Order: sequence, then structure tokens, then C-alpha cells
Amino acid sequence: MRTAVPGAGPAGLAAAYELSRAGLPCDVIEKSSSPGGLCRTLNRDGFLFDIGGHRFLSRSEEVNALWRLILGDDLLTRRRKSRIHFRGRFFDYPLRPLNALSRLGPMESALCAASYARARLFPPKDISSFESWMIRRFGRRLYENFFKTYTEKVWGIPCSELSSDWAEQRIQKLTLRQAVLRSLLPASGPGIKTLSDSFLYPRLGPGQFMEGLRLKAEDQGCVFSFGRDVREICVSGQSVLSVSTVDRDGVFQTWEAENFLCSLPLPLIVRKLRPMPPDEILDAAASLKFRSFIAVNLVFDSPDLFDDQWIYLHSPSVRAGRLQNYKNWSPGMVPDPSKTSLGAEYFVTEGDDVWRMDDSALIGLALGELSRLGIADTSRFISGFTVRVAHAYPVYNPGYDRAVARIRDYLSRYRNFQVMGRAGLFRYNNSDHALLTGLRAARNIGGASYDLWNVDPDAETAAGESL
Repeated sequence: MRTAVPGAGPAGLAAAYELSRAGLPCDVIEKSSSPGGLCRTLNRDGFLFDIGGHRFLSRSEEVNALWRLILGDDLLTRRRKSRIHFRGRFFDYPLRPLNALSRLGPMESALCAASYARARLFPPKDISSFESWMIRRFGRRLYENFFKTYTEKVWGIPCSELSSDWAEQRIQKLTLRQAVLRSLLPASGPGIKTLSDSFLYPRLGPGQFMEGLRLKAEDQGCVFSFGRDVREICVSGQSVLSVSTVDRDGVFQTWEAENFLCSLPLPLIVRKLRPMPPDEILDAAASLKFRSFIAVNLVFDSPDLFDDQWIYLHSPSVRAGRLQNYKNWSPGMVPDPSKTSLGAEYFVTEGDDVWRMDDSALIGLALGELSRLGIADTSRFISGFTVRVAHAYPVYNPGYDRAVARIRDYLSRYRNFQVMGRAGLFRYNNSDHALLTGLRAARNIGGASYDLWNVDPDAETAAGESL
């Protein structure tokens, strides 16, 4: 019962841990040189950088128990501080209506209130788009002030062309009334995970957990192979037979197994199948889009630049969408407290003008924007480097759900093949969801019957299975 696991992100690592814990042999195959996927931690001259900010925050007791098991006392509790920078001003985020309206000024506040009242009296009937969903919930004026610009930076498409599924998933049941109550009486606010006031974080970044999970799996017999890119997935009848890989030296290798757990991007999985699927399945895969990501990591000779862990940059005058301050996530992220390390984040499409910039141009772009915003004194800049991640965020464009359903139905014919994780399930999820899909994919091999497409960590408040 050997299992091949292409992809060593959170889902792949969780699957490897669970398989090896059950005494089932497995091989994890990863294109990059280290585990963790988007949850890697990068070390540059002792400074540690997350790939974006990764809060450890889950309602799943099983996931929380796994974090505690791997990290122990290195799992820190952090008080959240994040703000929005817009129109040259800072606004609290999560939004606190009294703060937001006072910062906007009396005239704009009145217009926002009137717009909200209009939305309540005459709500949009069609709320299939992110834009219409948000207008119905908050009114057009608040939506345009605090959601539209940043959302379009992230996804690269107009909000009218983004499915409301993303708002349902990320913003959940938050209303303006609830936000007001949350500002005045924090205990009365909704328990919405993404707006939580505190979170857990590894002392040395999320890569500390991912590396710990790899070591546990390896100690239990799992074999990891890094630097190997999957080129083909060979199928026959109702089974996957093997995956073929190539390393950086061009050496090919074939991995045969009885079971396959794959967290590669869903459209890439389809295109790697041999024989190739029918045209309608290839067309469905081609319609699925990903947004890519660039982090421009910068070190400054300054002990303190701002108090936030991260700042959302809503202004359309800058290309950066978000700014991380890593020492505020954990003091262990910097080797010298007199220095500060930042990460300027750019949401891009692979091949666009920002993606094509070389490293020096990207660093220059980030420094120029931080200077223009008045956030950092670029004369104190010491060093920097960039990280590029393709296929970072699945885009919920119109029709994506039908394409995913068609591919899901097609792949279900392969009885020894499961897809998992953010990219494999084409779901904009958090790491707790990815971990759960990996754990349950492994248990399915042992005889369980979990539906990975419907795993919901937010519904799992009861104690999880023993770790």
C-alpha cells in the first residue's frame, strides 16, 4: 500500500505525517527545495520571512492539537494589529465604523450612511458578484471606500466579475450592525475567524511547523524527494499507475504506487494526465485562473517602523497590496532588534509587467512606494530580495464552480487518486483547511470515507481525532 504524494505544502505534509503514523509507506515529491509551499519560512542572513502573513487560527480542535504537538512552547499567542492605509490615512482593520467614519470626515460619512440606508431599502436583487454582495451588505459608498480597490488589486479583475462565493467564504456573516456592536462591545461581536483579535504564530515562522511536520513524517518512515517537478500522471482504466518527474539536472524518474494524494494546482493535474482527458475537460481546466504573488523583502537599519503586523495598502497610486512587519509577528523573526524586516506584497498575473521585472527593479519599486506613502525612510535600507510564487490564489471568476465540478466528476473515476489542499481543490482556503484535507485523504486510504471537497474546519468545534 505505498502512496505517492506530489506536493509538500500543508496538505501534502499532513498526509505524509498521517500515513507514516499509521505505518503506511509513502513518498513525497516536491518541486522546490524545501517543504511548506506558501507556508515556507525563508532565512536570509538570519532574518526570517514569511511568504505573506500566515496566522495560525482555527476552530478545528484537531488542527490546534497538531500545531501544539509539533511546536510546543514555540507556538506563541499574538495580539492582532492591522490597519488600512487609504487616502493618506490609517483606518483600523477589522473596520470599526466609528473610527472609519471619523477618519473619512463628516461629508463622506453622511454619504456612506445614506448609501447604506439606500442599500437596505433597495437591495440589489442579483448578488452573484462580489460587488453586488458587498453593496447589499454595506452600501455602495463603504464598499467603494474600503473593499473595491484592494480586492481588485488582489484578483486583477473588476469586482463585478468576481464571484460572491469569495465574500461568503471570507467575510461570512459580518454586517454593518454587527461591526458597530463589535466596536462598542467587543464581547458582543460575531465570532468571525478572519476578524479575530488574536492568533497563534510559531516563534520562527510557519516554516518551523512545516519543517517539524516533515521531520515527524520522516522519522516515521516517509521518504521526501525535493527538486523534482511532476511532468506526467499516467492513468489506465480506473487507476493512476505512476507519476513521472524530472529534476533540475534533467534526470527523469517514475514513481509507481498503489495510491496517489496530489496537491498540485487542479488545472495542472488535468493537463498532466496521460492519456490526456477529453477536450471538454481540458477546456474546463483552461478556464480556471490563478493569481500569482511576489514578496519584496526588505531590511532597514531602524528598530521600529510601525506597530502593525501588517497593513493593507488600498491606495490605487501604489502597486503593492499589503505590507508585512515580521518582527511584530514574532521577535524571533529578526536576529537584531535594532533592525526591521518588511515584506511588500504584489498580487500579479504570471507574465505581466510586474512579474517580468528583475529583482533590482522590484526592490526599487517597493522602496519608492514605501517612501511615497511615508511608511519607511529608504535611506535606512540595508538589503533586499524577492520571492515569486505562481499559482498562489485560485480566482473565483464567473463559471469557475461549474468548471471545478466538471473536473471533479471526471477525476472521480480514478479510485486510487485524491486531490487536496488549496491548489488541488481550487479553493481559497487557510492552512487549517489544507491540513485537514491532507489528514483525511490519508485516512481514506486506511478505510475512511471523507469527502475532501466538503471539509469545513469552521464547523469543527468538537474535539478532533487523536494525534
